[in-house]
Amino acid sequence: MRIASGLRLLFPALLAALLVGCAQLPVMGQPPPAGALVLHFIDVGQGDSILVQSAGENYLIDGGRPEAGPKVVDFLRSRGVEQLDGVVATHPDADHIGGLADVLDSFPVETVYLSGESKGTTTFNEFLRAVRDSDARVERVREGYSMEWGRARADVIAPPPGELSEEPNDNSVAILLTFGPARALMAGDAEAAQERYMAEGPYAGPLTVLKVNHHGSNTSTTPLFLSRFRPQIAVIQVGENSYGHPTPQTLRRLKTVGARVFRNDLHGDITVTIKDGRVDVAVSKGG
Repeated sequence: MRIASGLRLLFPALLAALLVGCAQLPVMGQPPPAGALVLHFIDVGQGDSILVQSAGENYLIDGGRPEAGPKVVDFLRSRGVEQLDGVVATHPDADHIGGLADVLDSFPVETVYLSGESKGTTTFNEFLRAVRDSDARVERVREGYSMEWGRARADVIAPPPGELSEEPNDNSVAILLTFGPARALMAGDAEAAQERYMAEGPYAGPLTVLKVNHHGSNTSTTPLFLSRFRPQIAVIQVGENSYGHPTPQTLRRLKTVGARVFRNDLHGDITVTIKDGRVDVAVSKGG
């Protein structure tokens, strides 16, 4: 599949396959289309950062490493963001929360959502400092917490209530967005145990978009998880790394379920626009 300036993936809600055509990249500074849900998977290298826009509201899930902070701030401004209705810190790893200090220092933020897990690192302490200075409301969320993000419903489907896991990645805050018939799941660095919990729970079902867990690690994106969620589009937030992400096993599993795979290391910034039963995917680079 050749990628030029972008791809358009079109589907009626019940089609099993996606139809591919051409799409222009969103114009910098242009507001999202009215009535759309827009997901921007920001190219922050080896890390996660996702801007969600709907009905004039803006939400950020993670912010990449500390050095990615200025890129995330510039990206948000380029998309017309003046304030954030919510920021989700999926878990305390530096490649997820590192850039959030710059974001919290640069924009008014209404609410910060986190699982409550802590980590004794300089990066985590800087994140906490920025949260305190921002005057944002802090919500510790677990499965069963739900929100309205613009015209989309946002359900927290993990971690479960009760004590957190001894495996930090399996404490990632997992956000499931529902927008009409479309569903998108972003679950940080969830690994096999948390994937099993989600796959065996009430929220399992086909996805329009999956942010691939843990950057395509072989310890995530398990066959059980994919068999229950069956994503049409899979976005891997990955950059140059020494871990072998994404692994060949993960890529094969995604291919087996028919997912179309997009990667920040290959495609740059990736924007998914969902409107009127249609999905447009635009990328900033690729060939």
